[in-house]
Amino acid sequence: MTFTFVAMTYNLWADFHLDQRRDAIASLFSTRPPDLLAVQELRPVTRKLLDDVLPDHDRVDGTAGWETQSNLWWHRDLFTYVEHGAEDVGILSPDANLFWVRLRTPDGPELIFSTAHLTWPGHPDERTDHVNRRVSQARAIADTLERLAGKDTCLFTVDINDIGPPQWELGNAGFLDSFTALGRHSPVTHPVVPTVATGPIGTRLSPLASPPKAIDWIFARGPLAARSSEVVDFFHDGRAPSDHYPVVATYTL
Repeated sequence: MTFTFVAMTYNLWADFHLDQRRDAIASLFSTRPPDLLAVQELRPVTRKLLDDVLPDHDRVDGTAGWETQSNLWWHRDLFTYVEHGAEDVGILSPDANLFWVRLRTPDGPELIFSTAHLTWPGHPDERTDHVNRRVSQARAIADTLERLAGKDTCLFTVDINDIGPPQWELGNAGFLDSFTALGRHSPVTHPVVPTVATGPIGTRLSPLASPPKAIDWIFARGPLAARSSEVVDFFHDGRAPSDHYPVVATYTL
């Protein structure tokens, strides 16, 4: 018996301009609730918002990084909680870890569902020594997921904040992203244009605009078949829910 489900990863853009995009976030998840949801740049207020708009889902009931960095939701009719954890993989942000949960599917097989937000290239340490932190972080994540999942099914979702080297680490560790699995390239996932932010389009590090790029990914390893993959172009009353686009993939186990 095969089992098909929809997974989403989404960077929620912390609480920037939240009053102007709160309804858009709620509308996105009311319209397209995934079976598995991983988020980055979570805050307590957005965790409560997602709990309210996803009444059929459970999540990890944790503190620290589970309410200020990332969390994982699952449809309780499709998945049964087994255990969870948060692993230090060297990410340079308070309480930022590799967050994971082990879930059991209706027919019994288990899977690891996980997420992380790798260090931003503009972090002061990286701007000082120009050493790419995301390569070692991706290598640590692959090693940790190998220990947790072995040859079993594993989904890793990420805001990878890079366009090459950390992806190569994951690919050479046996992970395949949801677009490559279907023989195509990912569309742009950041930045969303337009957002609710006003003012110049440069970043706080330079007047240059952040270039369009794919930095949000769903990676899989093990006996999973990707059926579809999409970068979701969603606006509510003309307002984007975040400065990232959500990435959604359908898998069969």
